[in-house]
Amino acid sequence: MSHAESGDDDVVLVGSISDQAAPVSGERLAVRAVRRQRRAVWAVVVGFGLLAIACAMTAILAWQNVRATDAVLDARQARRAGTVVLLAMTSAESSQRGFLITRDPEYLTPYDQARTDFRTWMAELRARIPKIPARQALADEVERIGTAKFQEMDRTITLTKSGQFTDALDQVRTGLGHTQMEELRRDVYSLTAGANDDVAQTTATQTRLSTMSLVAIVAALICVGAVASLLLRDTRRRIQELHVREASLTELADTLEQQVALRTRALAEVNQRFDAALRASGVTVMTQDRDLTFTWISQGEFGLSAPEIIGKQQPEVFRTLEQGAELQLKRGVIETGEAARADIRVVREGVETWFDLSVHPLTDETSATIGIITGAIDITRYKEQEARIRLLMREMTHRSKNLLSVIQAIMRQTAANSTSIEDFETRFSARLHSLAGSHDLLVREDWRGASLRELVRSQLGHYIDLAGSQFELDGEPLNIQPDAAQHIGMAMHELATNAAKFGALSVPSGKVRISWYQAPGPDDVPHCHLSWEESGGPPVERPSRRGFGRVVAERTVARAVQGEVTVDYAPTGLRWALVFPAAFLSASR
Repeated sequence: MSHAESGDDDVVLVGSISDQAAPVSGERLAVRAVRRQRRAVWAVVVGFGLLAIACAMTAILAWQNVRATDAVLDARQARRAGTVVLLAMTSAESSQRGFLITRDPEYLTPYDQARTDFRTWMAELRARIPKIPARQALADEVERIGTAKFQEMDRTITLTKSGQFTDALDQVRTGLGHTQMEELRRDVYSLTAGANDDVAQTTATQTRLSTMSLVAIVAALICVGAVASLLLRDTRRRIQELHVREASLTELADTLEQQVALRTRALAEVNQRFDAALRASGVTVMTQDRDLTFTWISQGEFGLSAPEIIGKQQPEVFRTLEQGAELQLKRGVIETGEAARADIRVVREGVETWFDLSVHPLTDETSATIGIITGAIDITRYKEQEARIRLLMREMTHRSKNLLSVIQAIMRQTAANSTSIEDFETRFSARLHSLAGSHDLLVREDWRGASLRELVRSQLGHYIDLAGSQFELDGEPLNIQPDAAQHIGMAMHELATNAAKFGALSVPSGKVRISWYQAPGPDDVPHCHLSWEESGGPPVERPSRRGFGRVVAERTVARAVQGEVTVDYAPTGLRWALVFPAAFLSASR
């Protein structure tokens, strides 16, 4: 426009002085027109060239911006995949530990799901990370460690399923799984850090590209308004695309936050189940710092709540009978970093409790020992059972000696009244069988006594098949002390043998009624009355000699229970009665 205006001024000037000078030639005007045309063409060419350059620059910048945006998406998705991979491993380890502690198969469902999530997101992580050898090597290492960790957890689960719980716990206590998890966590953190660096670098690149794009647009606006308008519209379209992508990224971030919230709630539920499992199993887990001050405990102990214990040192909470040994054990773990285990006795307010103590080092992210983590299992019941077994073994030794003495007496008496070796063998075997039946019954009752009804039934031997037709048992539930049970059992055996040979059990029409009851004696002391009454058998005659069976039924049993035996050899049937103090009865279980 400036060139055109200057040319018009020249024309006007020439016209004003046309009367004084020669008119301008047409050649000169043509030259000027050509110049103006050239200037216009150059202006258009330059304008469109600048527009083309601006468009080309804008296109290049937009393409690079798209690539940068895709790189941001890939980096964030890789970061998300790494986070989910770590969460899957954490969930699998929590499910495995829950199954080891509770042996509840329901823990295997989240464990299998965690394995699937690990594989899925591991593939996503590989697809999203840059094709950089170092990153690919880290991804390979994460997959290798994760696979090894699952193999280790599969072995412990298999051992637990097969009943080898101690082997499974030993494998867990080796610390291999913890080391693998630490390595996996470090590698994932490295990948995540790399993704964060990619996001930061790409964001900076996007910022530079946006700045260059604005510069190009401003230059185009200065040079050519129309081209600037076109570029502005194109830039607006690009900005809208960026907004769409930003909205997508925001939505993706919201999704990630929801996933993290879900995982957080899931972890909270796992922690609740873990706490419930600890409480149900009787295991108390606690952590202490290097000064042996309690920093955390899973549940209260010895009448103190968990908040009351945290912050205190061990002697302030409870005292062990081997205090020095326990402190040395824990300090040794802190100094050496090696796990240790021992049984300790704890006393608080006069109550003695046994614990199976398992102490492991507690480390930070640099593997430095910052304290200890201790698992304590109350084994008081097992210690009491162990002491009881030792007591029973001593009692069994004493009773075995007494039993051998009884057997020796039975052998001598049986031999003295036997007519032949075959007769001795038959009688001696039957009496040993009778004695063994009483002992079997006492062993089933932990040698605390025997039910009188079960004792009588055990001594009837093969005659018990006649209980519906020839035997009648009648009596209230009573328990007999062990020594009394042996002698009463032998008396029942001798009466049954005599009845089978000579009395009511020798004929099908014979009957035997065995009854017992408690009643006050003459001095109002409770007594037990036990009777054997035969009827329907052959006529009874008083025996001419006193054999071993008669001695047992009439004298031995009476002396053993400090009672009195009455025998009536009535023609209609033998009647035998034993009355003894109720002190030889034991409490019913």
